[in-house]
Amino acid sequence: MELRQLRHFVAIAEERHFTRAARRVHLVQSSLSSSLRALERELGAELLVRSSRRVELTEAGRALLPAARRALAAAQDGRDAVDAVRGLLRGRLAIGTVQSFDPLVLIARYHRAYPGVTLRLSTASVDAMAAAVADGELDLAFLGLPVRARHLRLVPLAAEPMVLAVAAGDPLAGEPSVGLAALGDREFVEFRADSALRALVDRHCAAIGLRRRASCEVDLMPDLVDLVAEGLGVALVPRSALRRAGPRVVAVGVEPAIPFELAVATAADRPPAPATAALLAMLPDA
Repeated sequence: MELRQLRHFVAIAEERHFTRAARRVHLVQSSLSSSLRALERELGAELLVRSSRRVELTEAGRALLPAARRALAAAQDGRDAVDAVRGLLRGRLAIGTVQSFDPLVLIARYHRAYPGVTLRLSTASVDAMAAAVADGELDLAFLGLPVRARHLRLVPLAAEPMVLAVAAGDPLAGEPSVGLAALGDREFVEFRADSALRALVDRHCAAIGLRRRASCEVDLMPDLVDLVAEGLGVALVPRSALRRAGPRVVAVGVEPAIPFELAVATAADRPPAPATAALLAMLPDA
């Protein structure tokens, strides 16, 4: 089994289309098909089911995919480690982050220090990113706690208070804080239901008997902030989520306090690659 065969298989599995996968790995489609057939013969199993429209993974293909990704990541880690010994830091660094954390200042610092590393930044649900780190699709992820930490190494990074985001013209905008129990008559703009942030808010509001009325539910944090600014409702968010909101949205403290805890996650079964370790070293208290 050769690394190039695994690379070709992963491309097909992720693109679910032979033409797009061939373009991605810079091969003609016939060569890509030959590489896949050779891999299937060696493994003694069919990995893909082809149709005129789409490519689907077989049970064997689904079993191979995470292992193939880990093998490719390990090979890249080896090349990066040799480069690091030579005083070079190159390669790719795939970072996941919850939308309530803004890593752009950190990312900019890292790029200035290590311009040879290509960065990829993505967002998803906490569970999806945790699985991606464990499977090697992401090198690290910034996750809100709690998180199901199977196969992950979690390092607490920061804690900050949740605040009530209100439009600048809202009557609460001039208040230093507000009791959560007093918000029963307000409409809320809510973050998506599958997020760790939403689970945190739901848990604390349920503990004090606050039943929120939602005017809108959104998938993206910038949309939530914009809707609050337009007066569609108030929202409970980490204070840092309002960093780019400007004067349109005001942060009001809430009582009882709701702490938002952030951690950085890496895979527990393998050491961080040099590019990953360099970013971890830039974090506070690293």
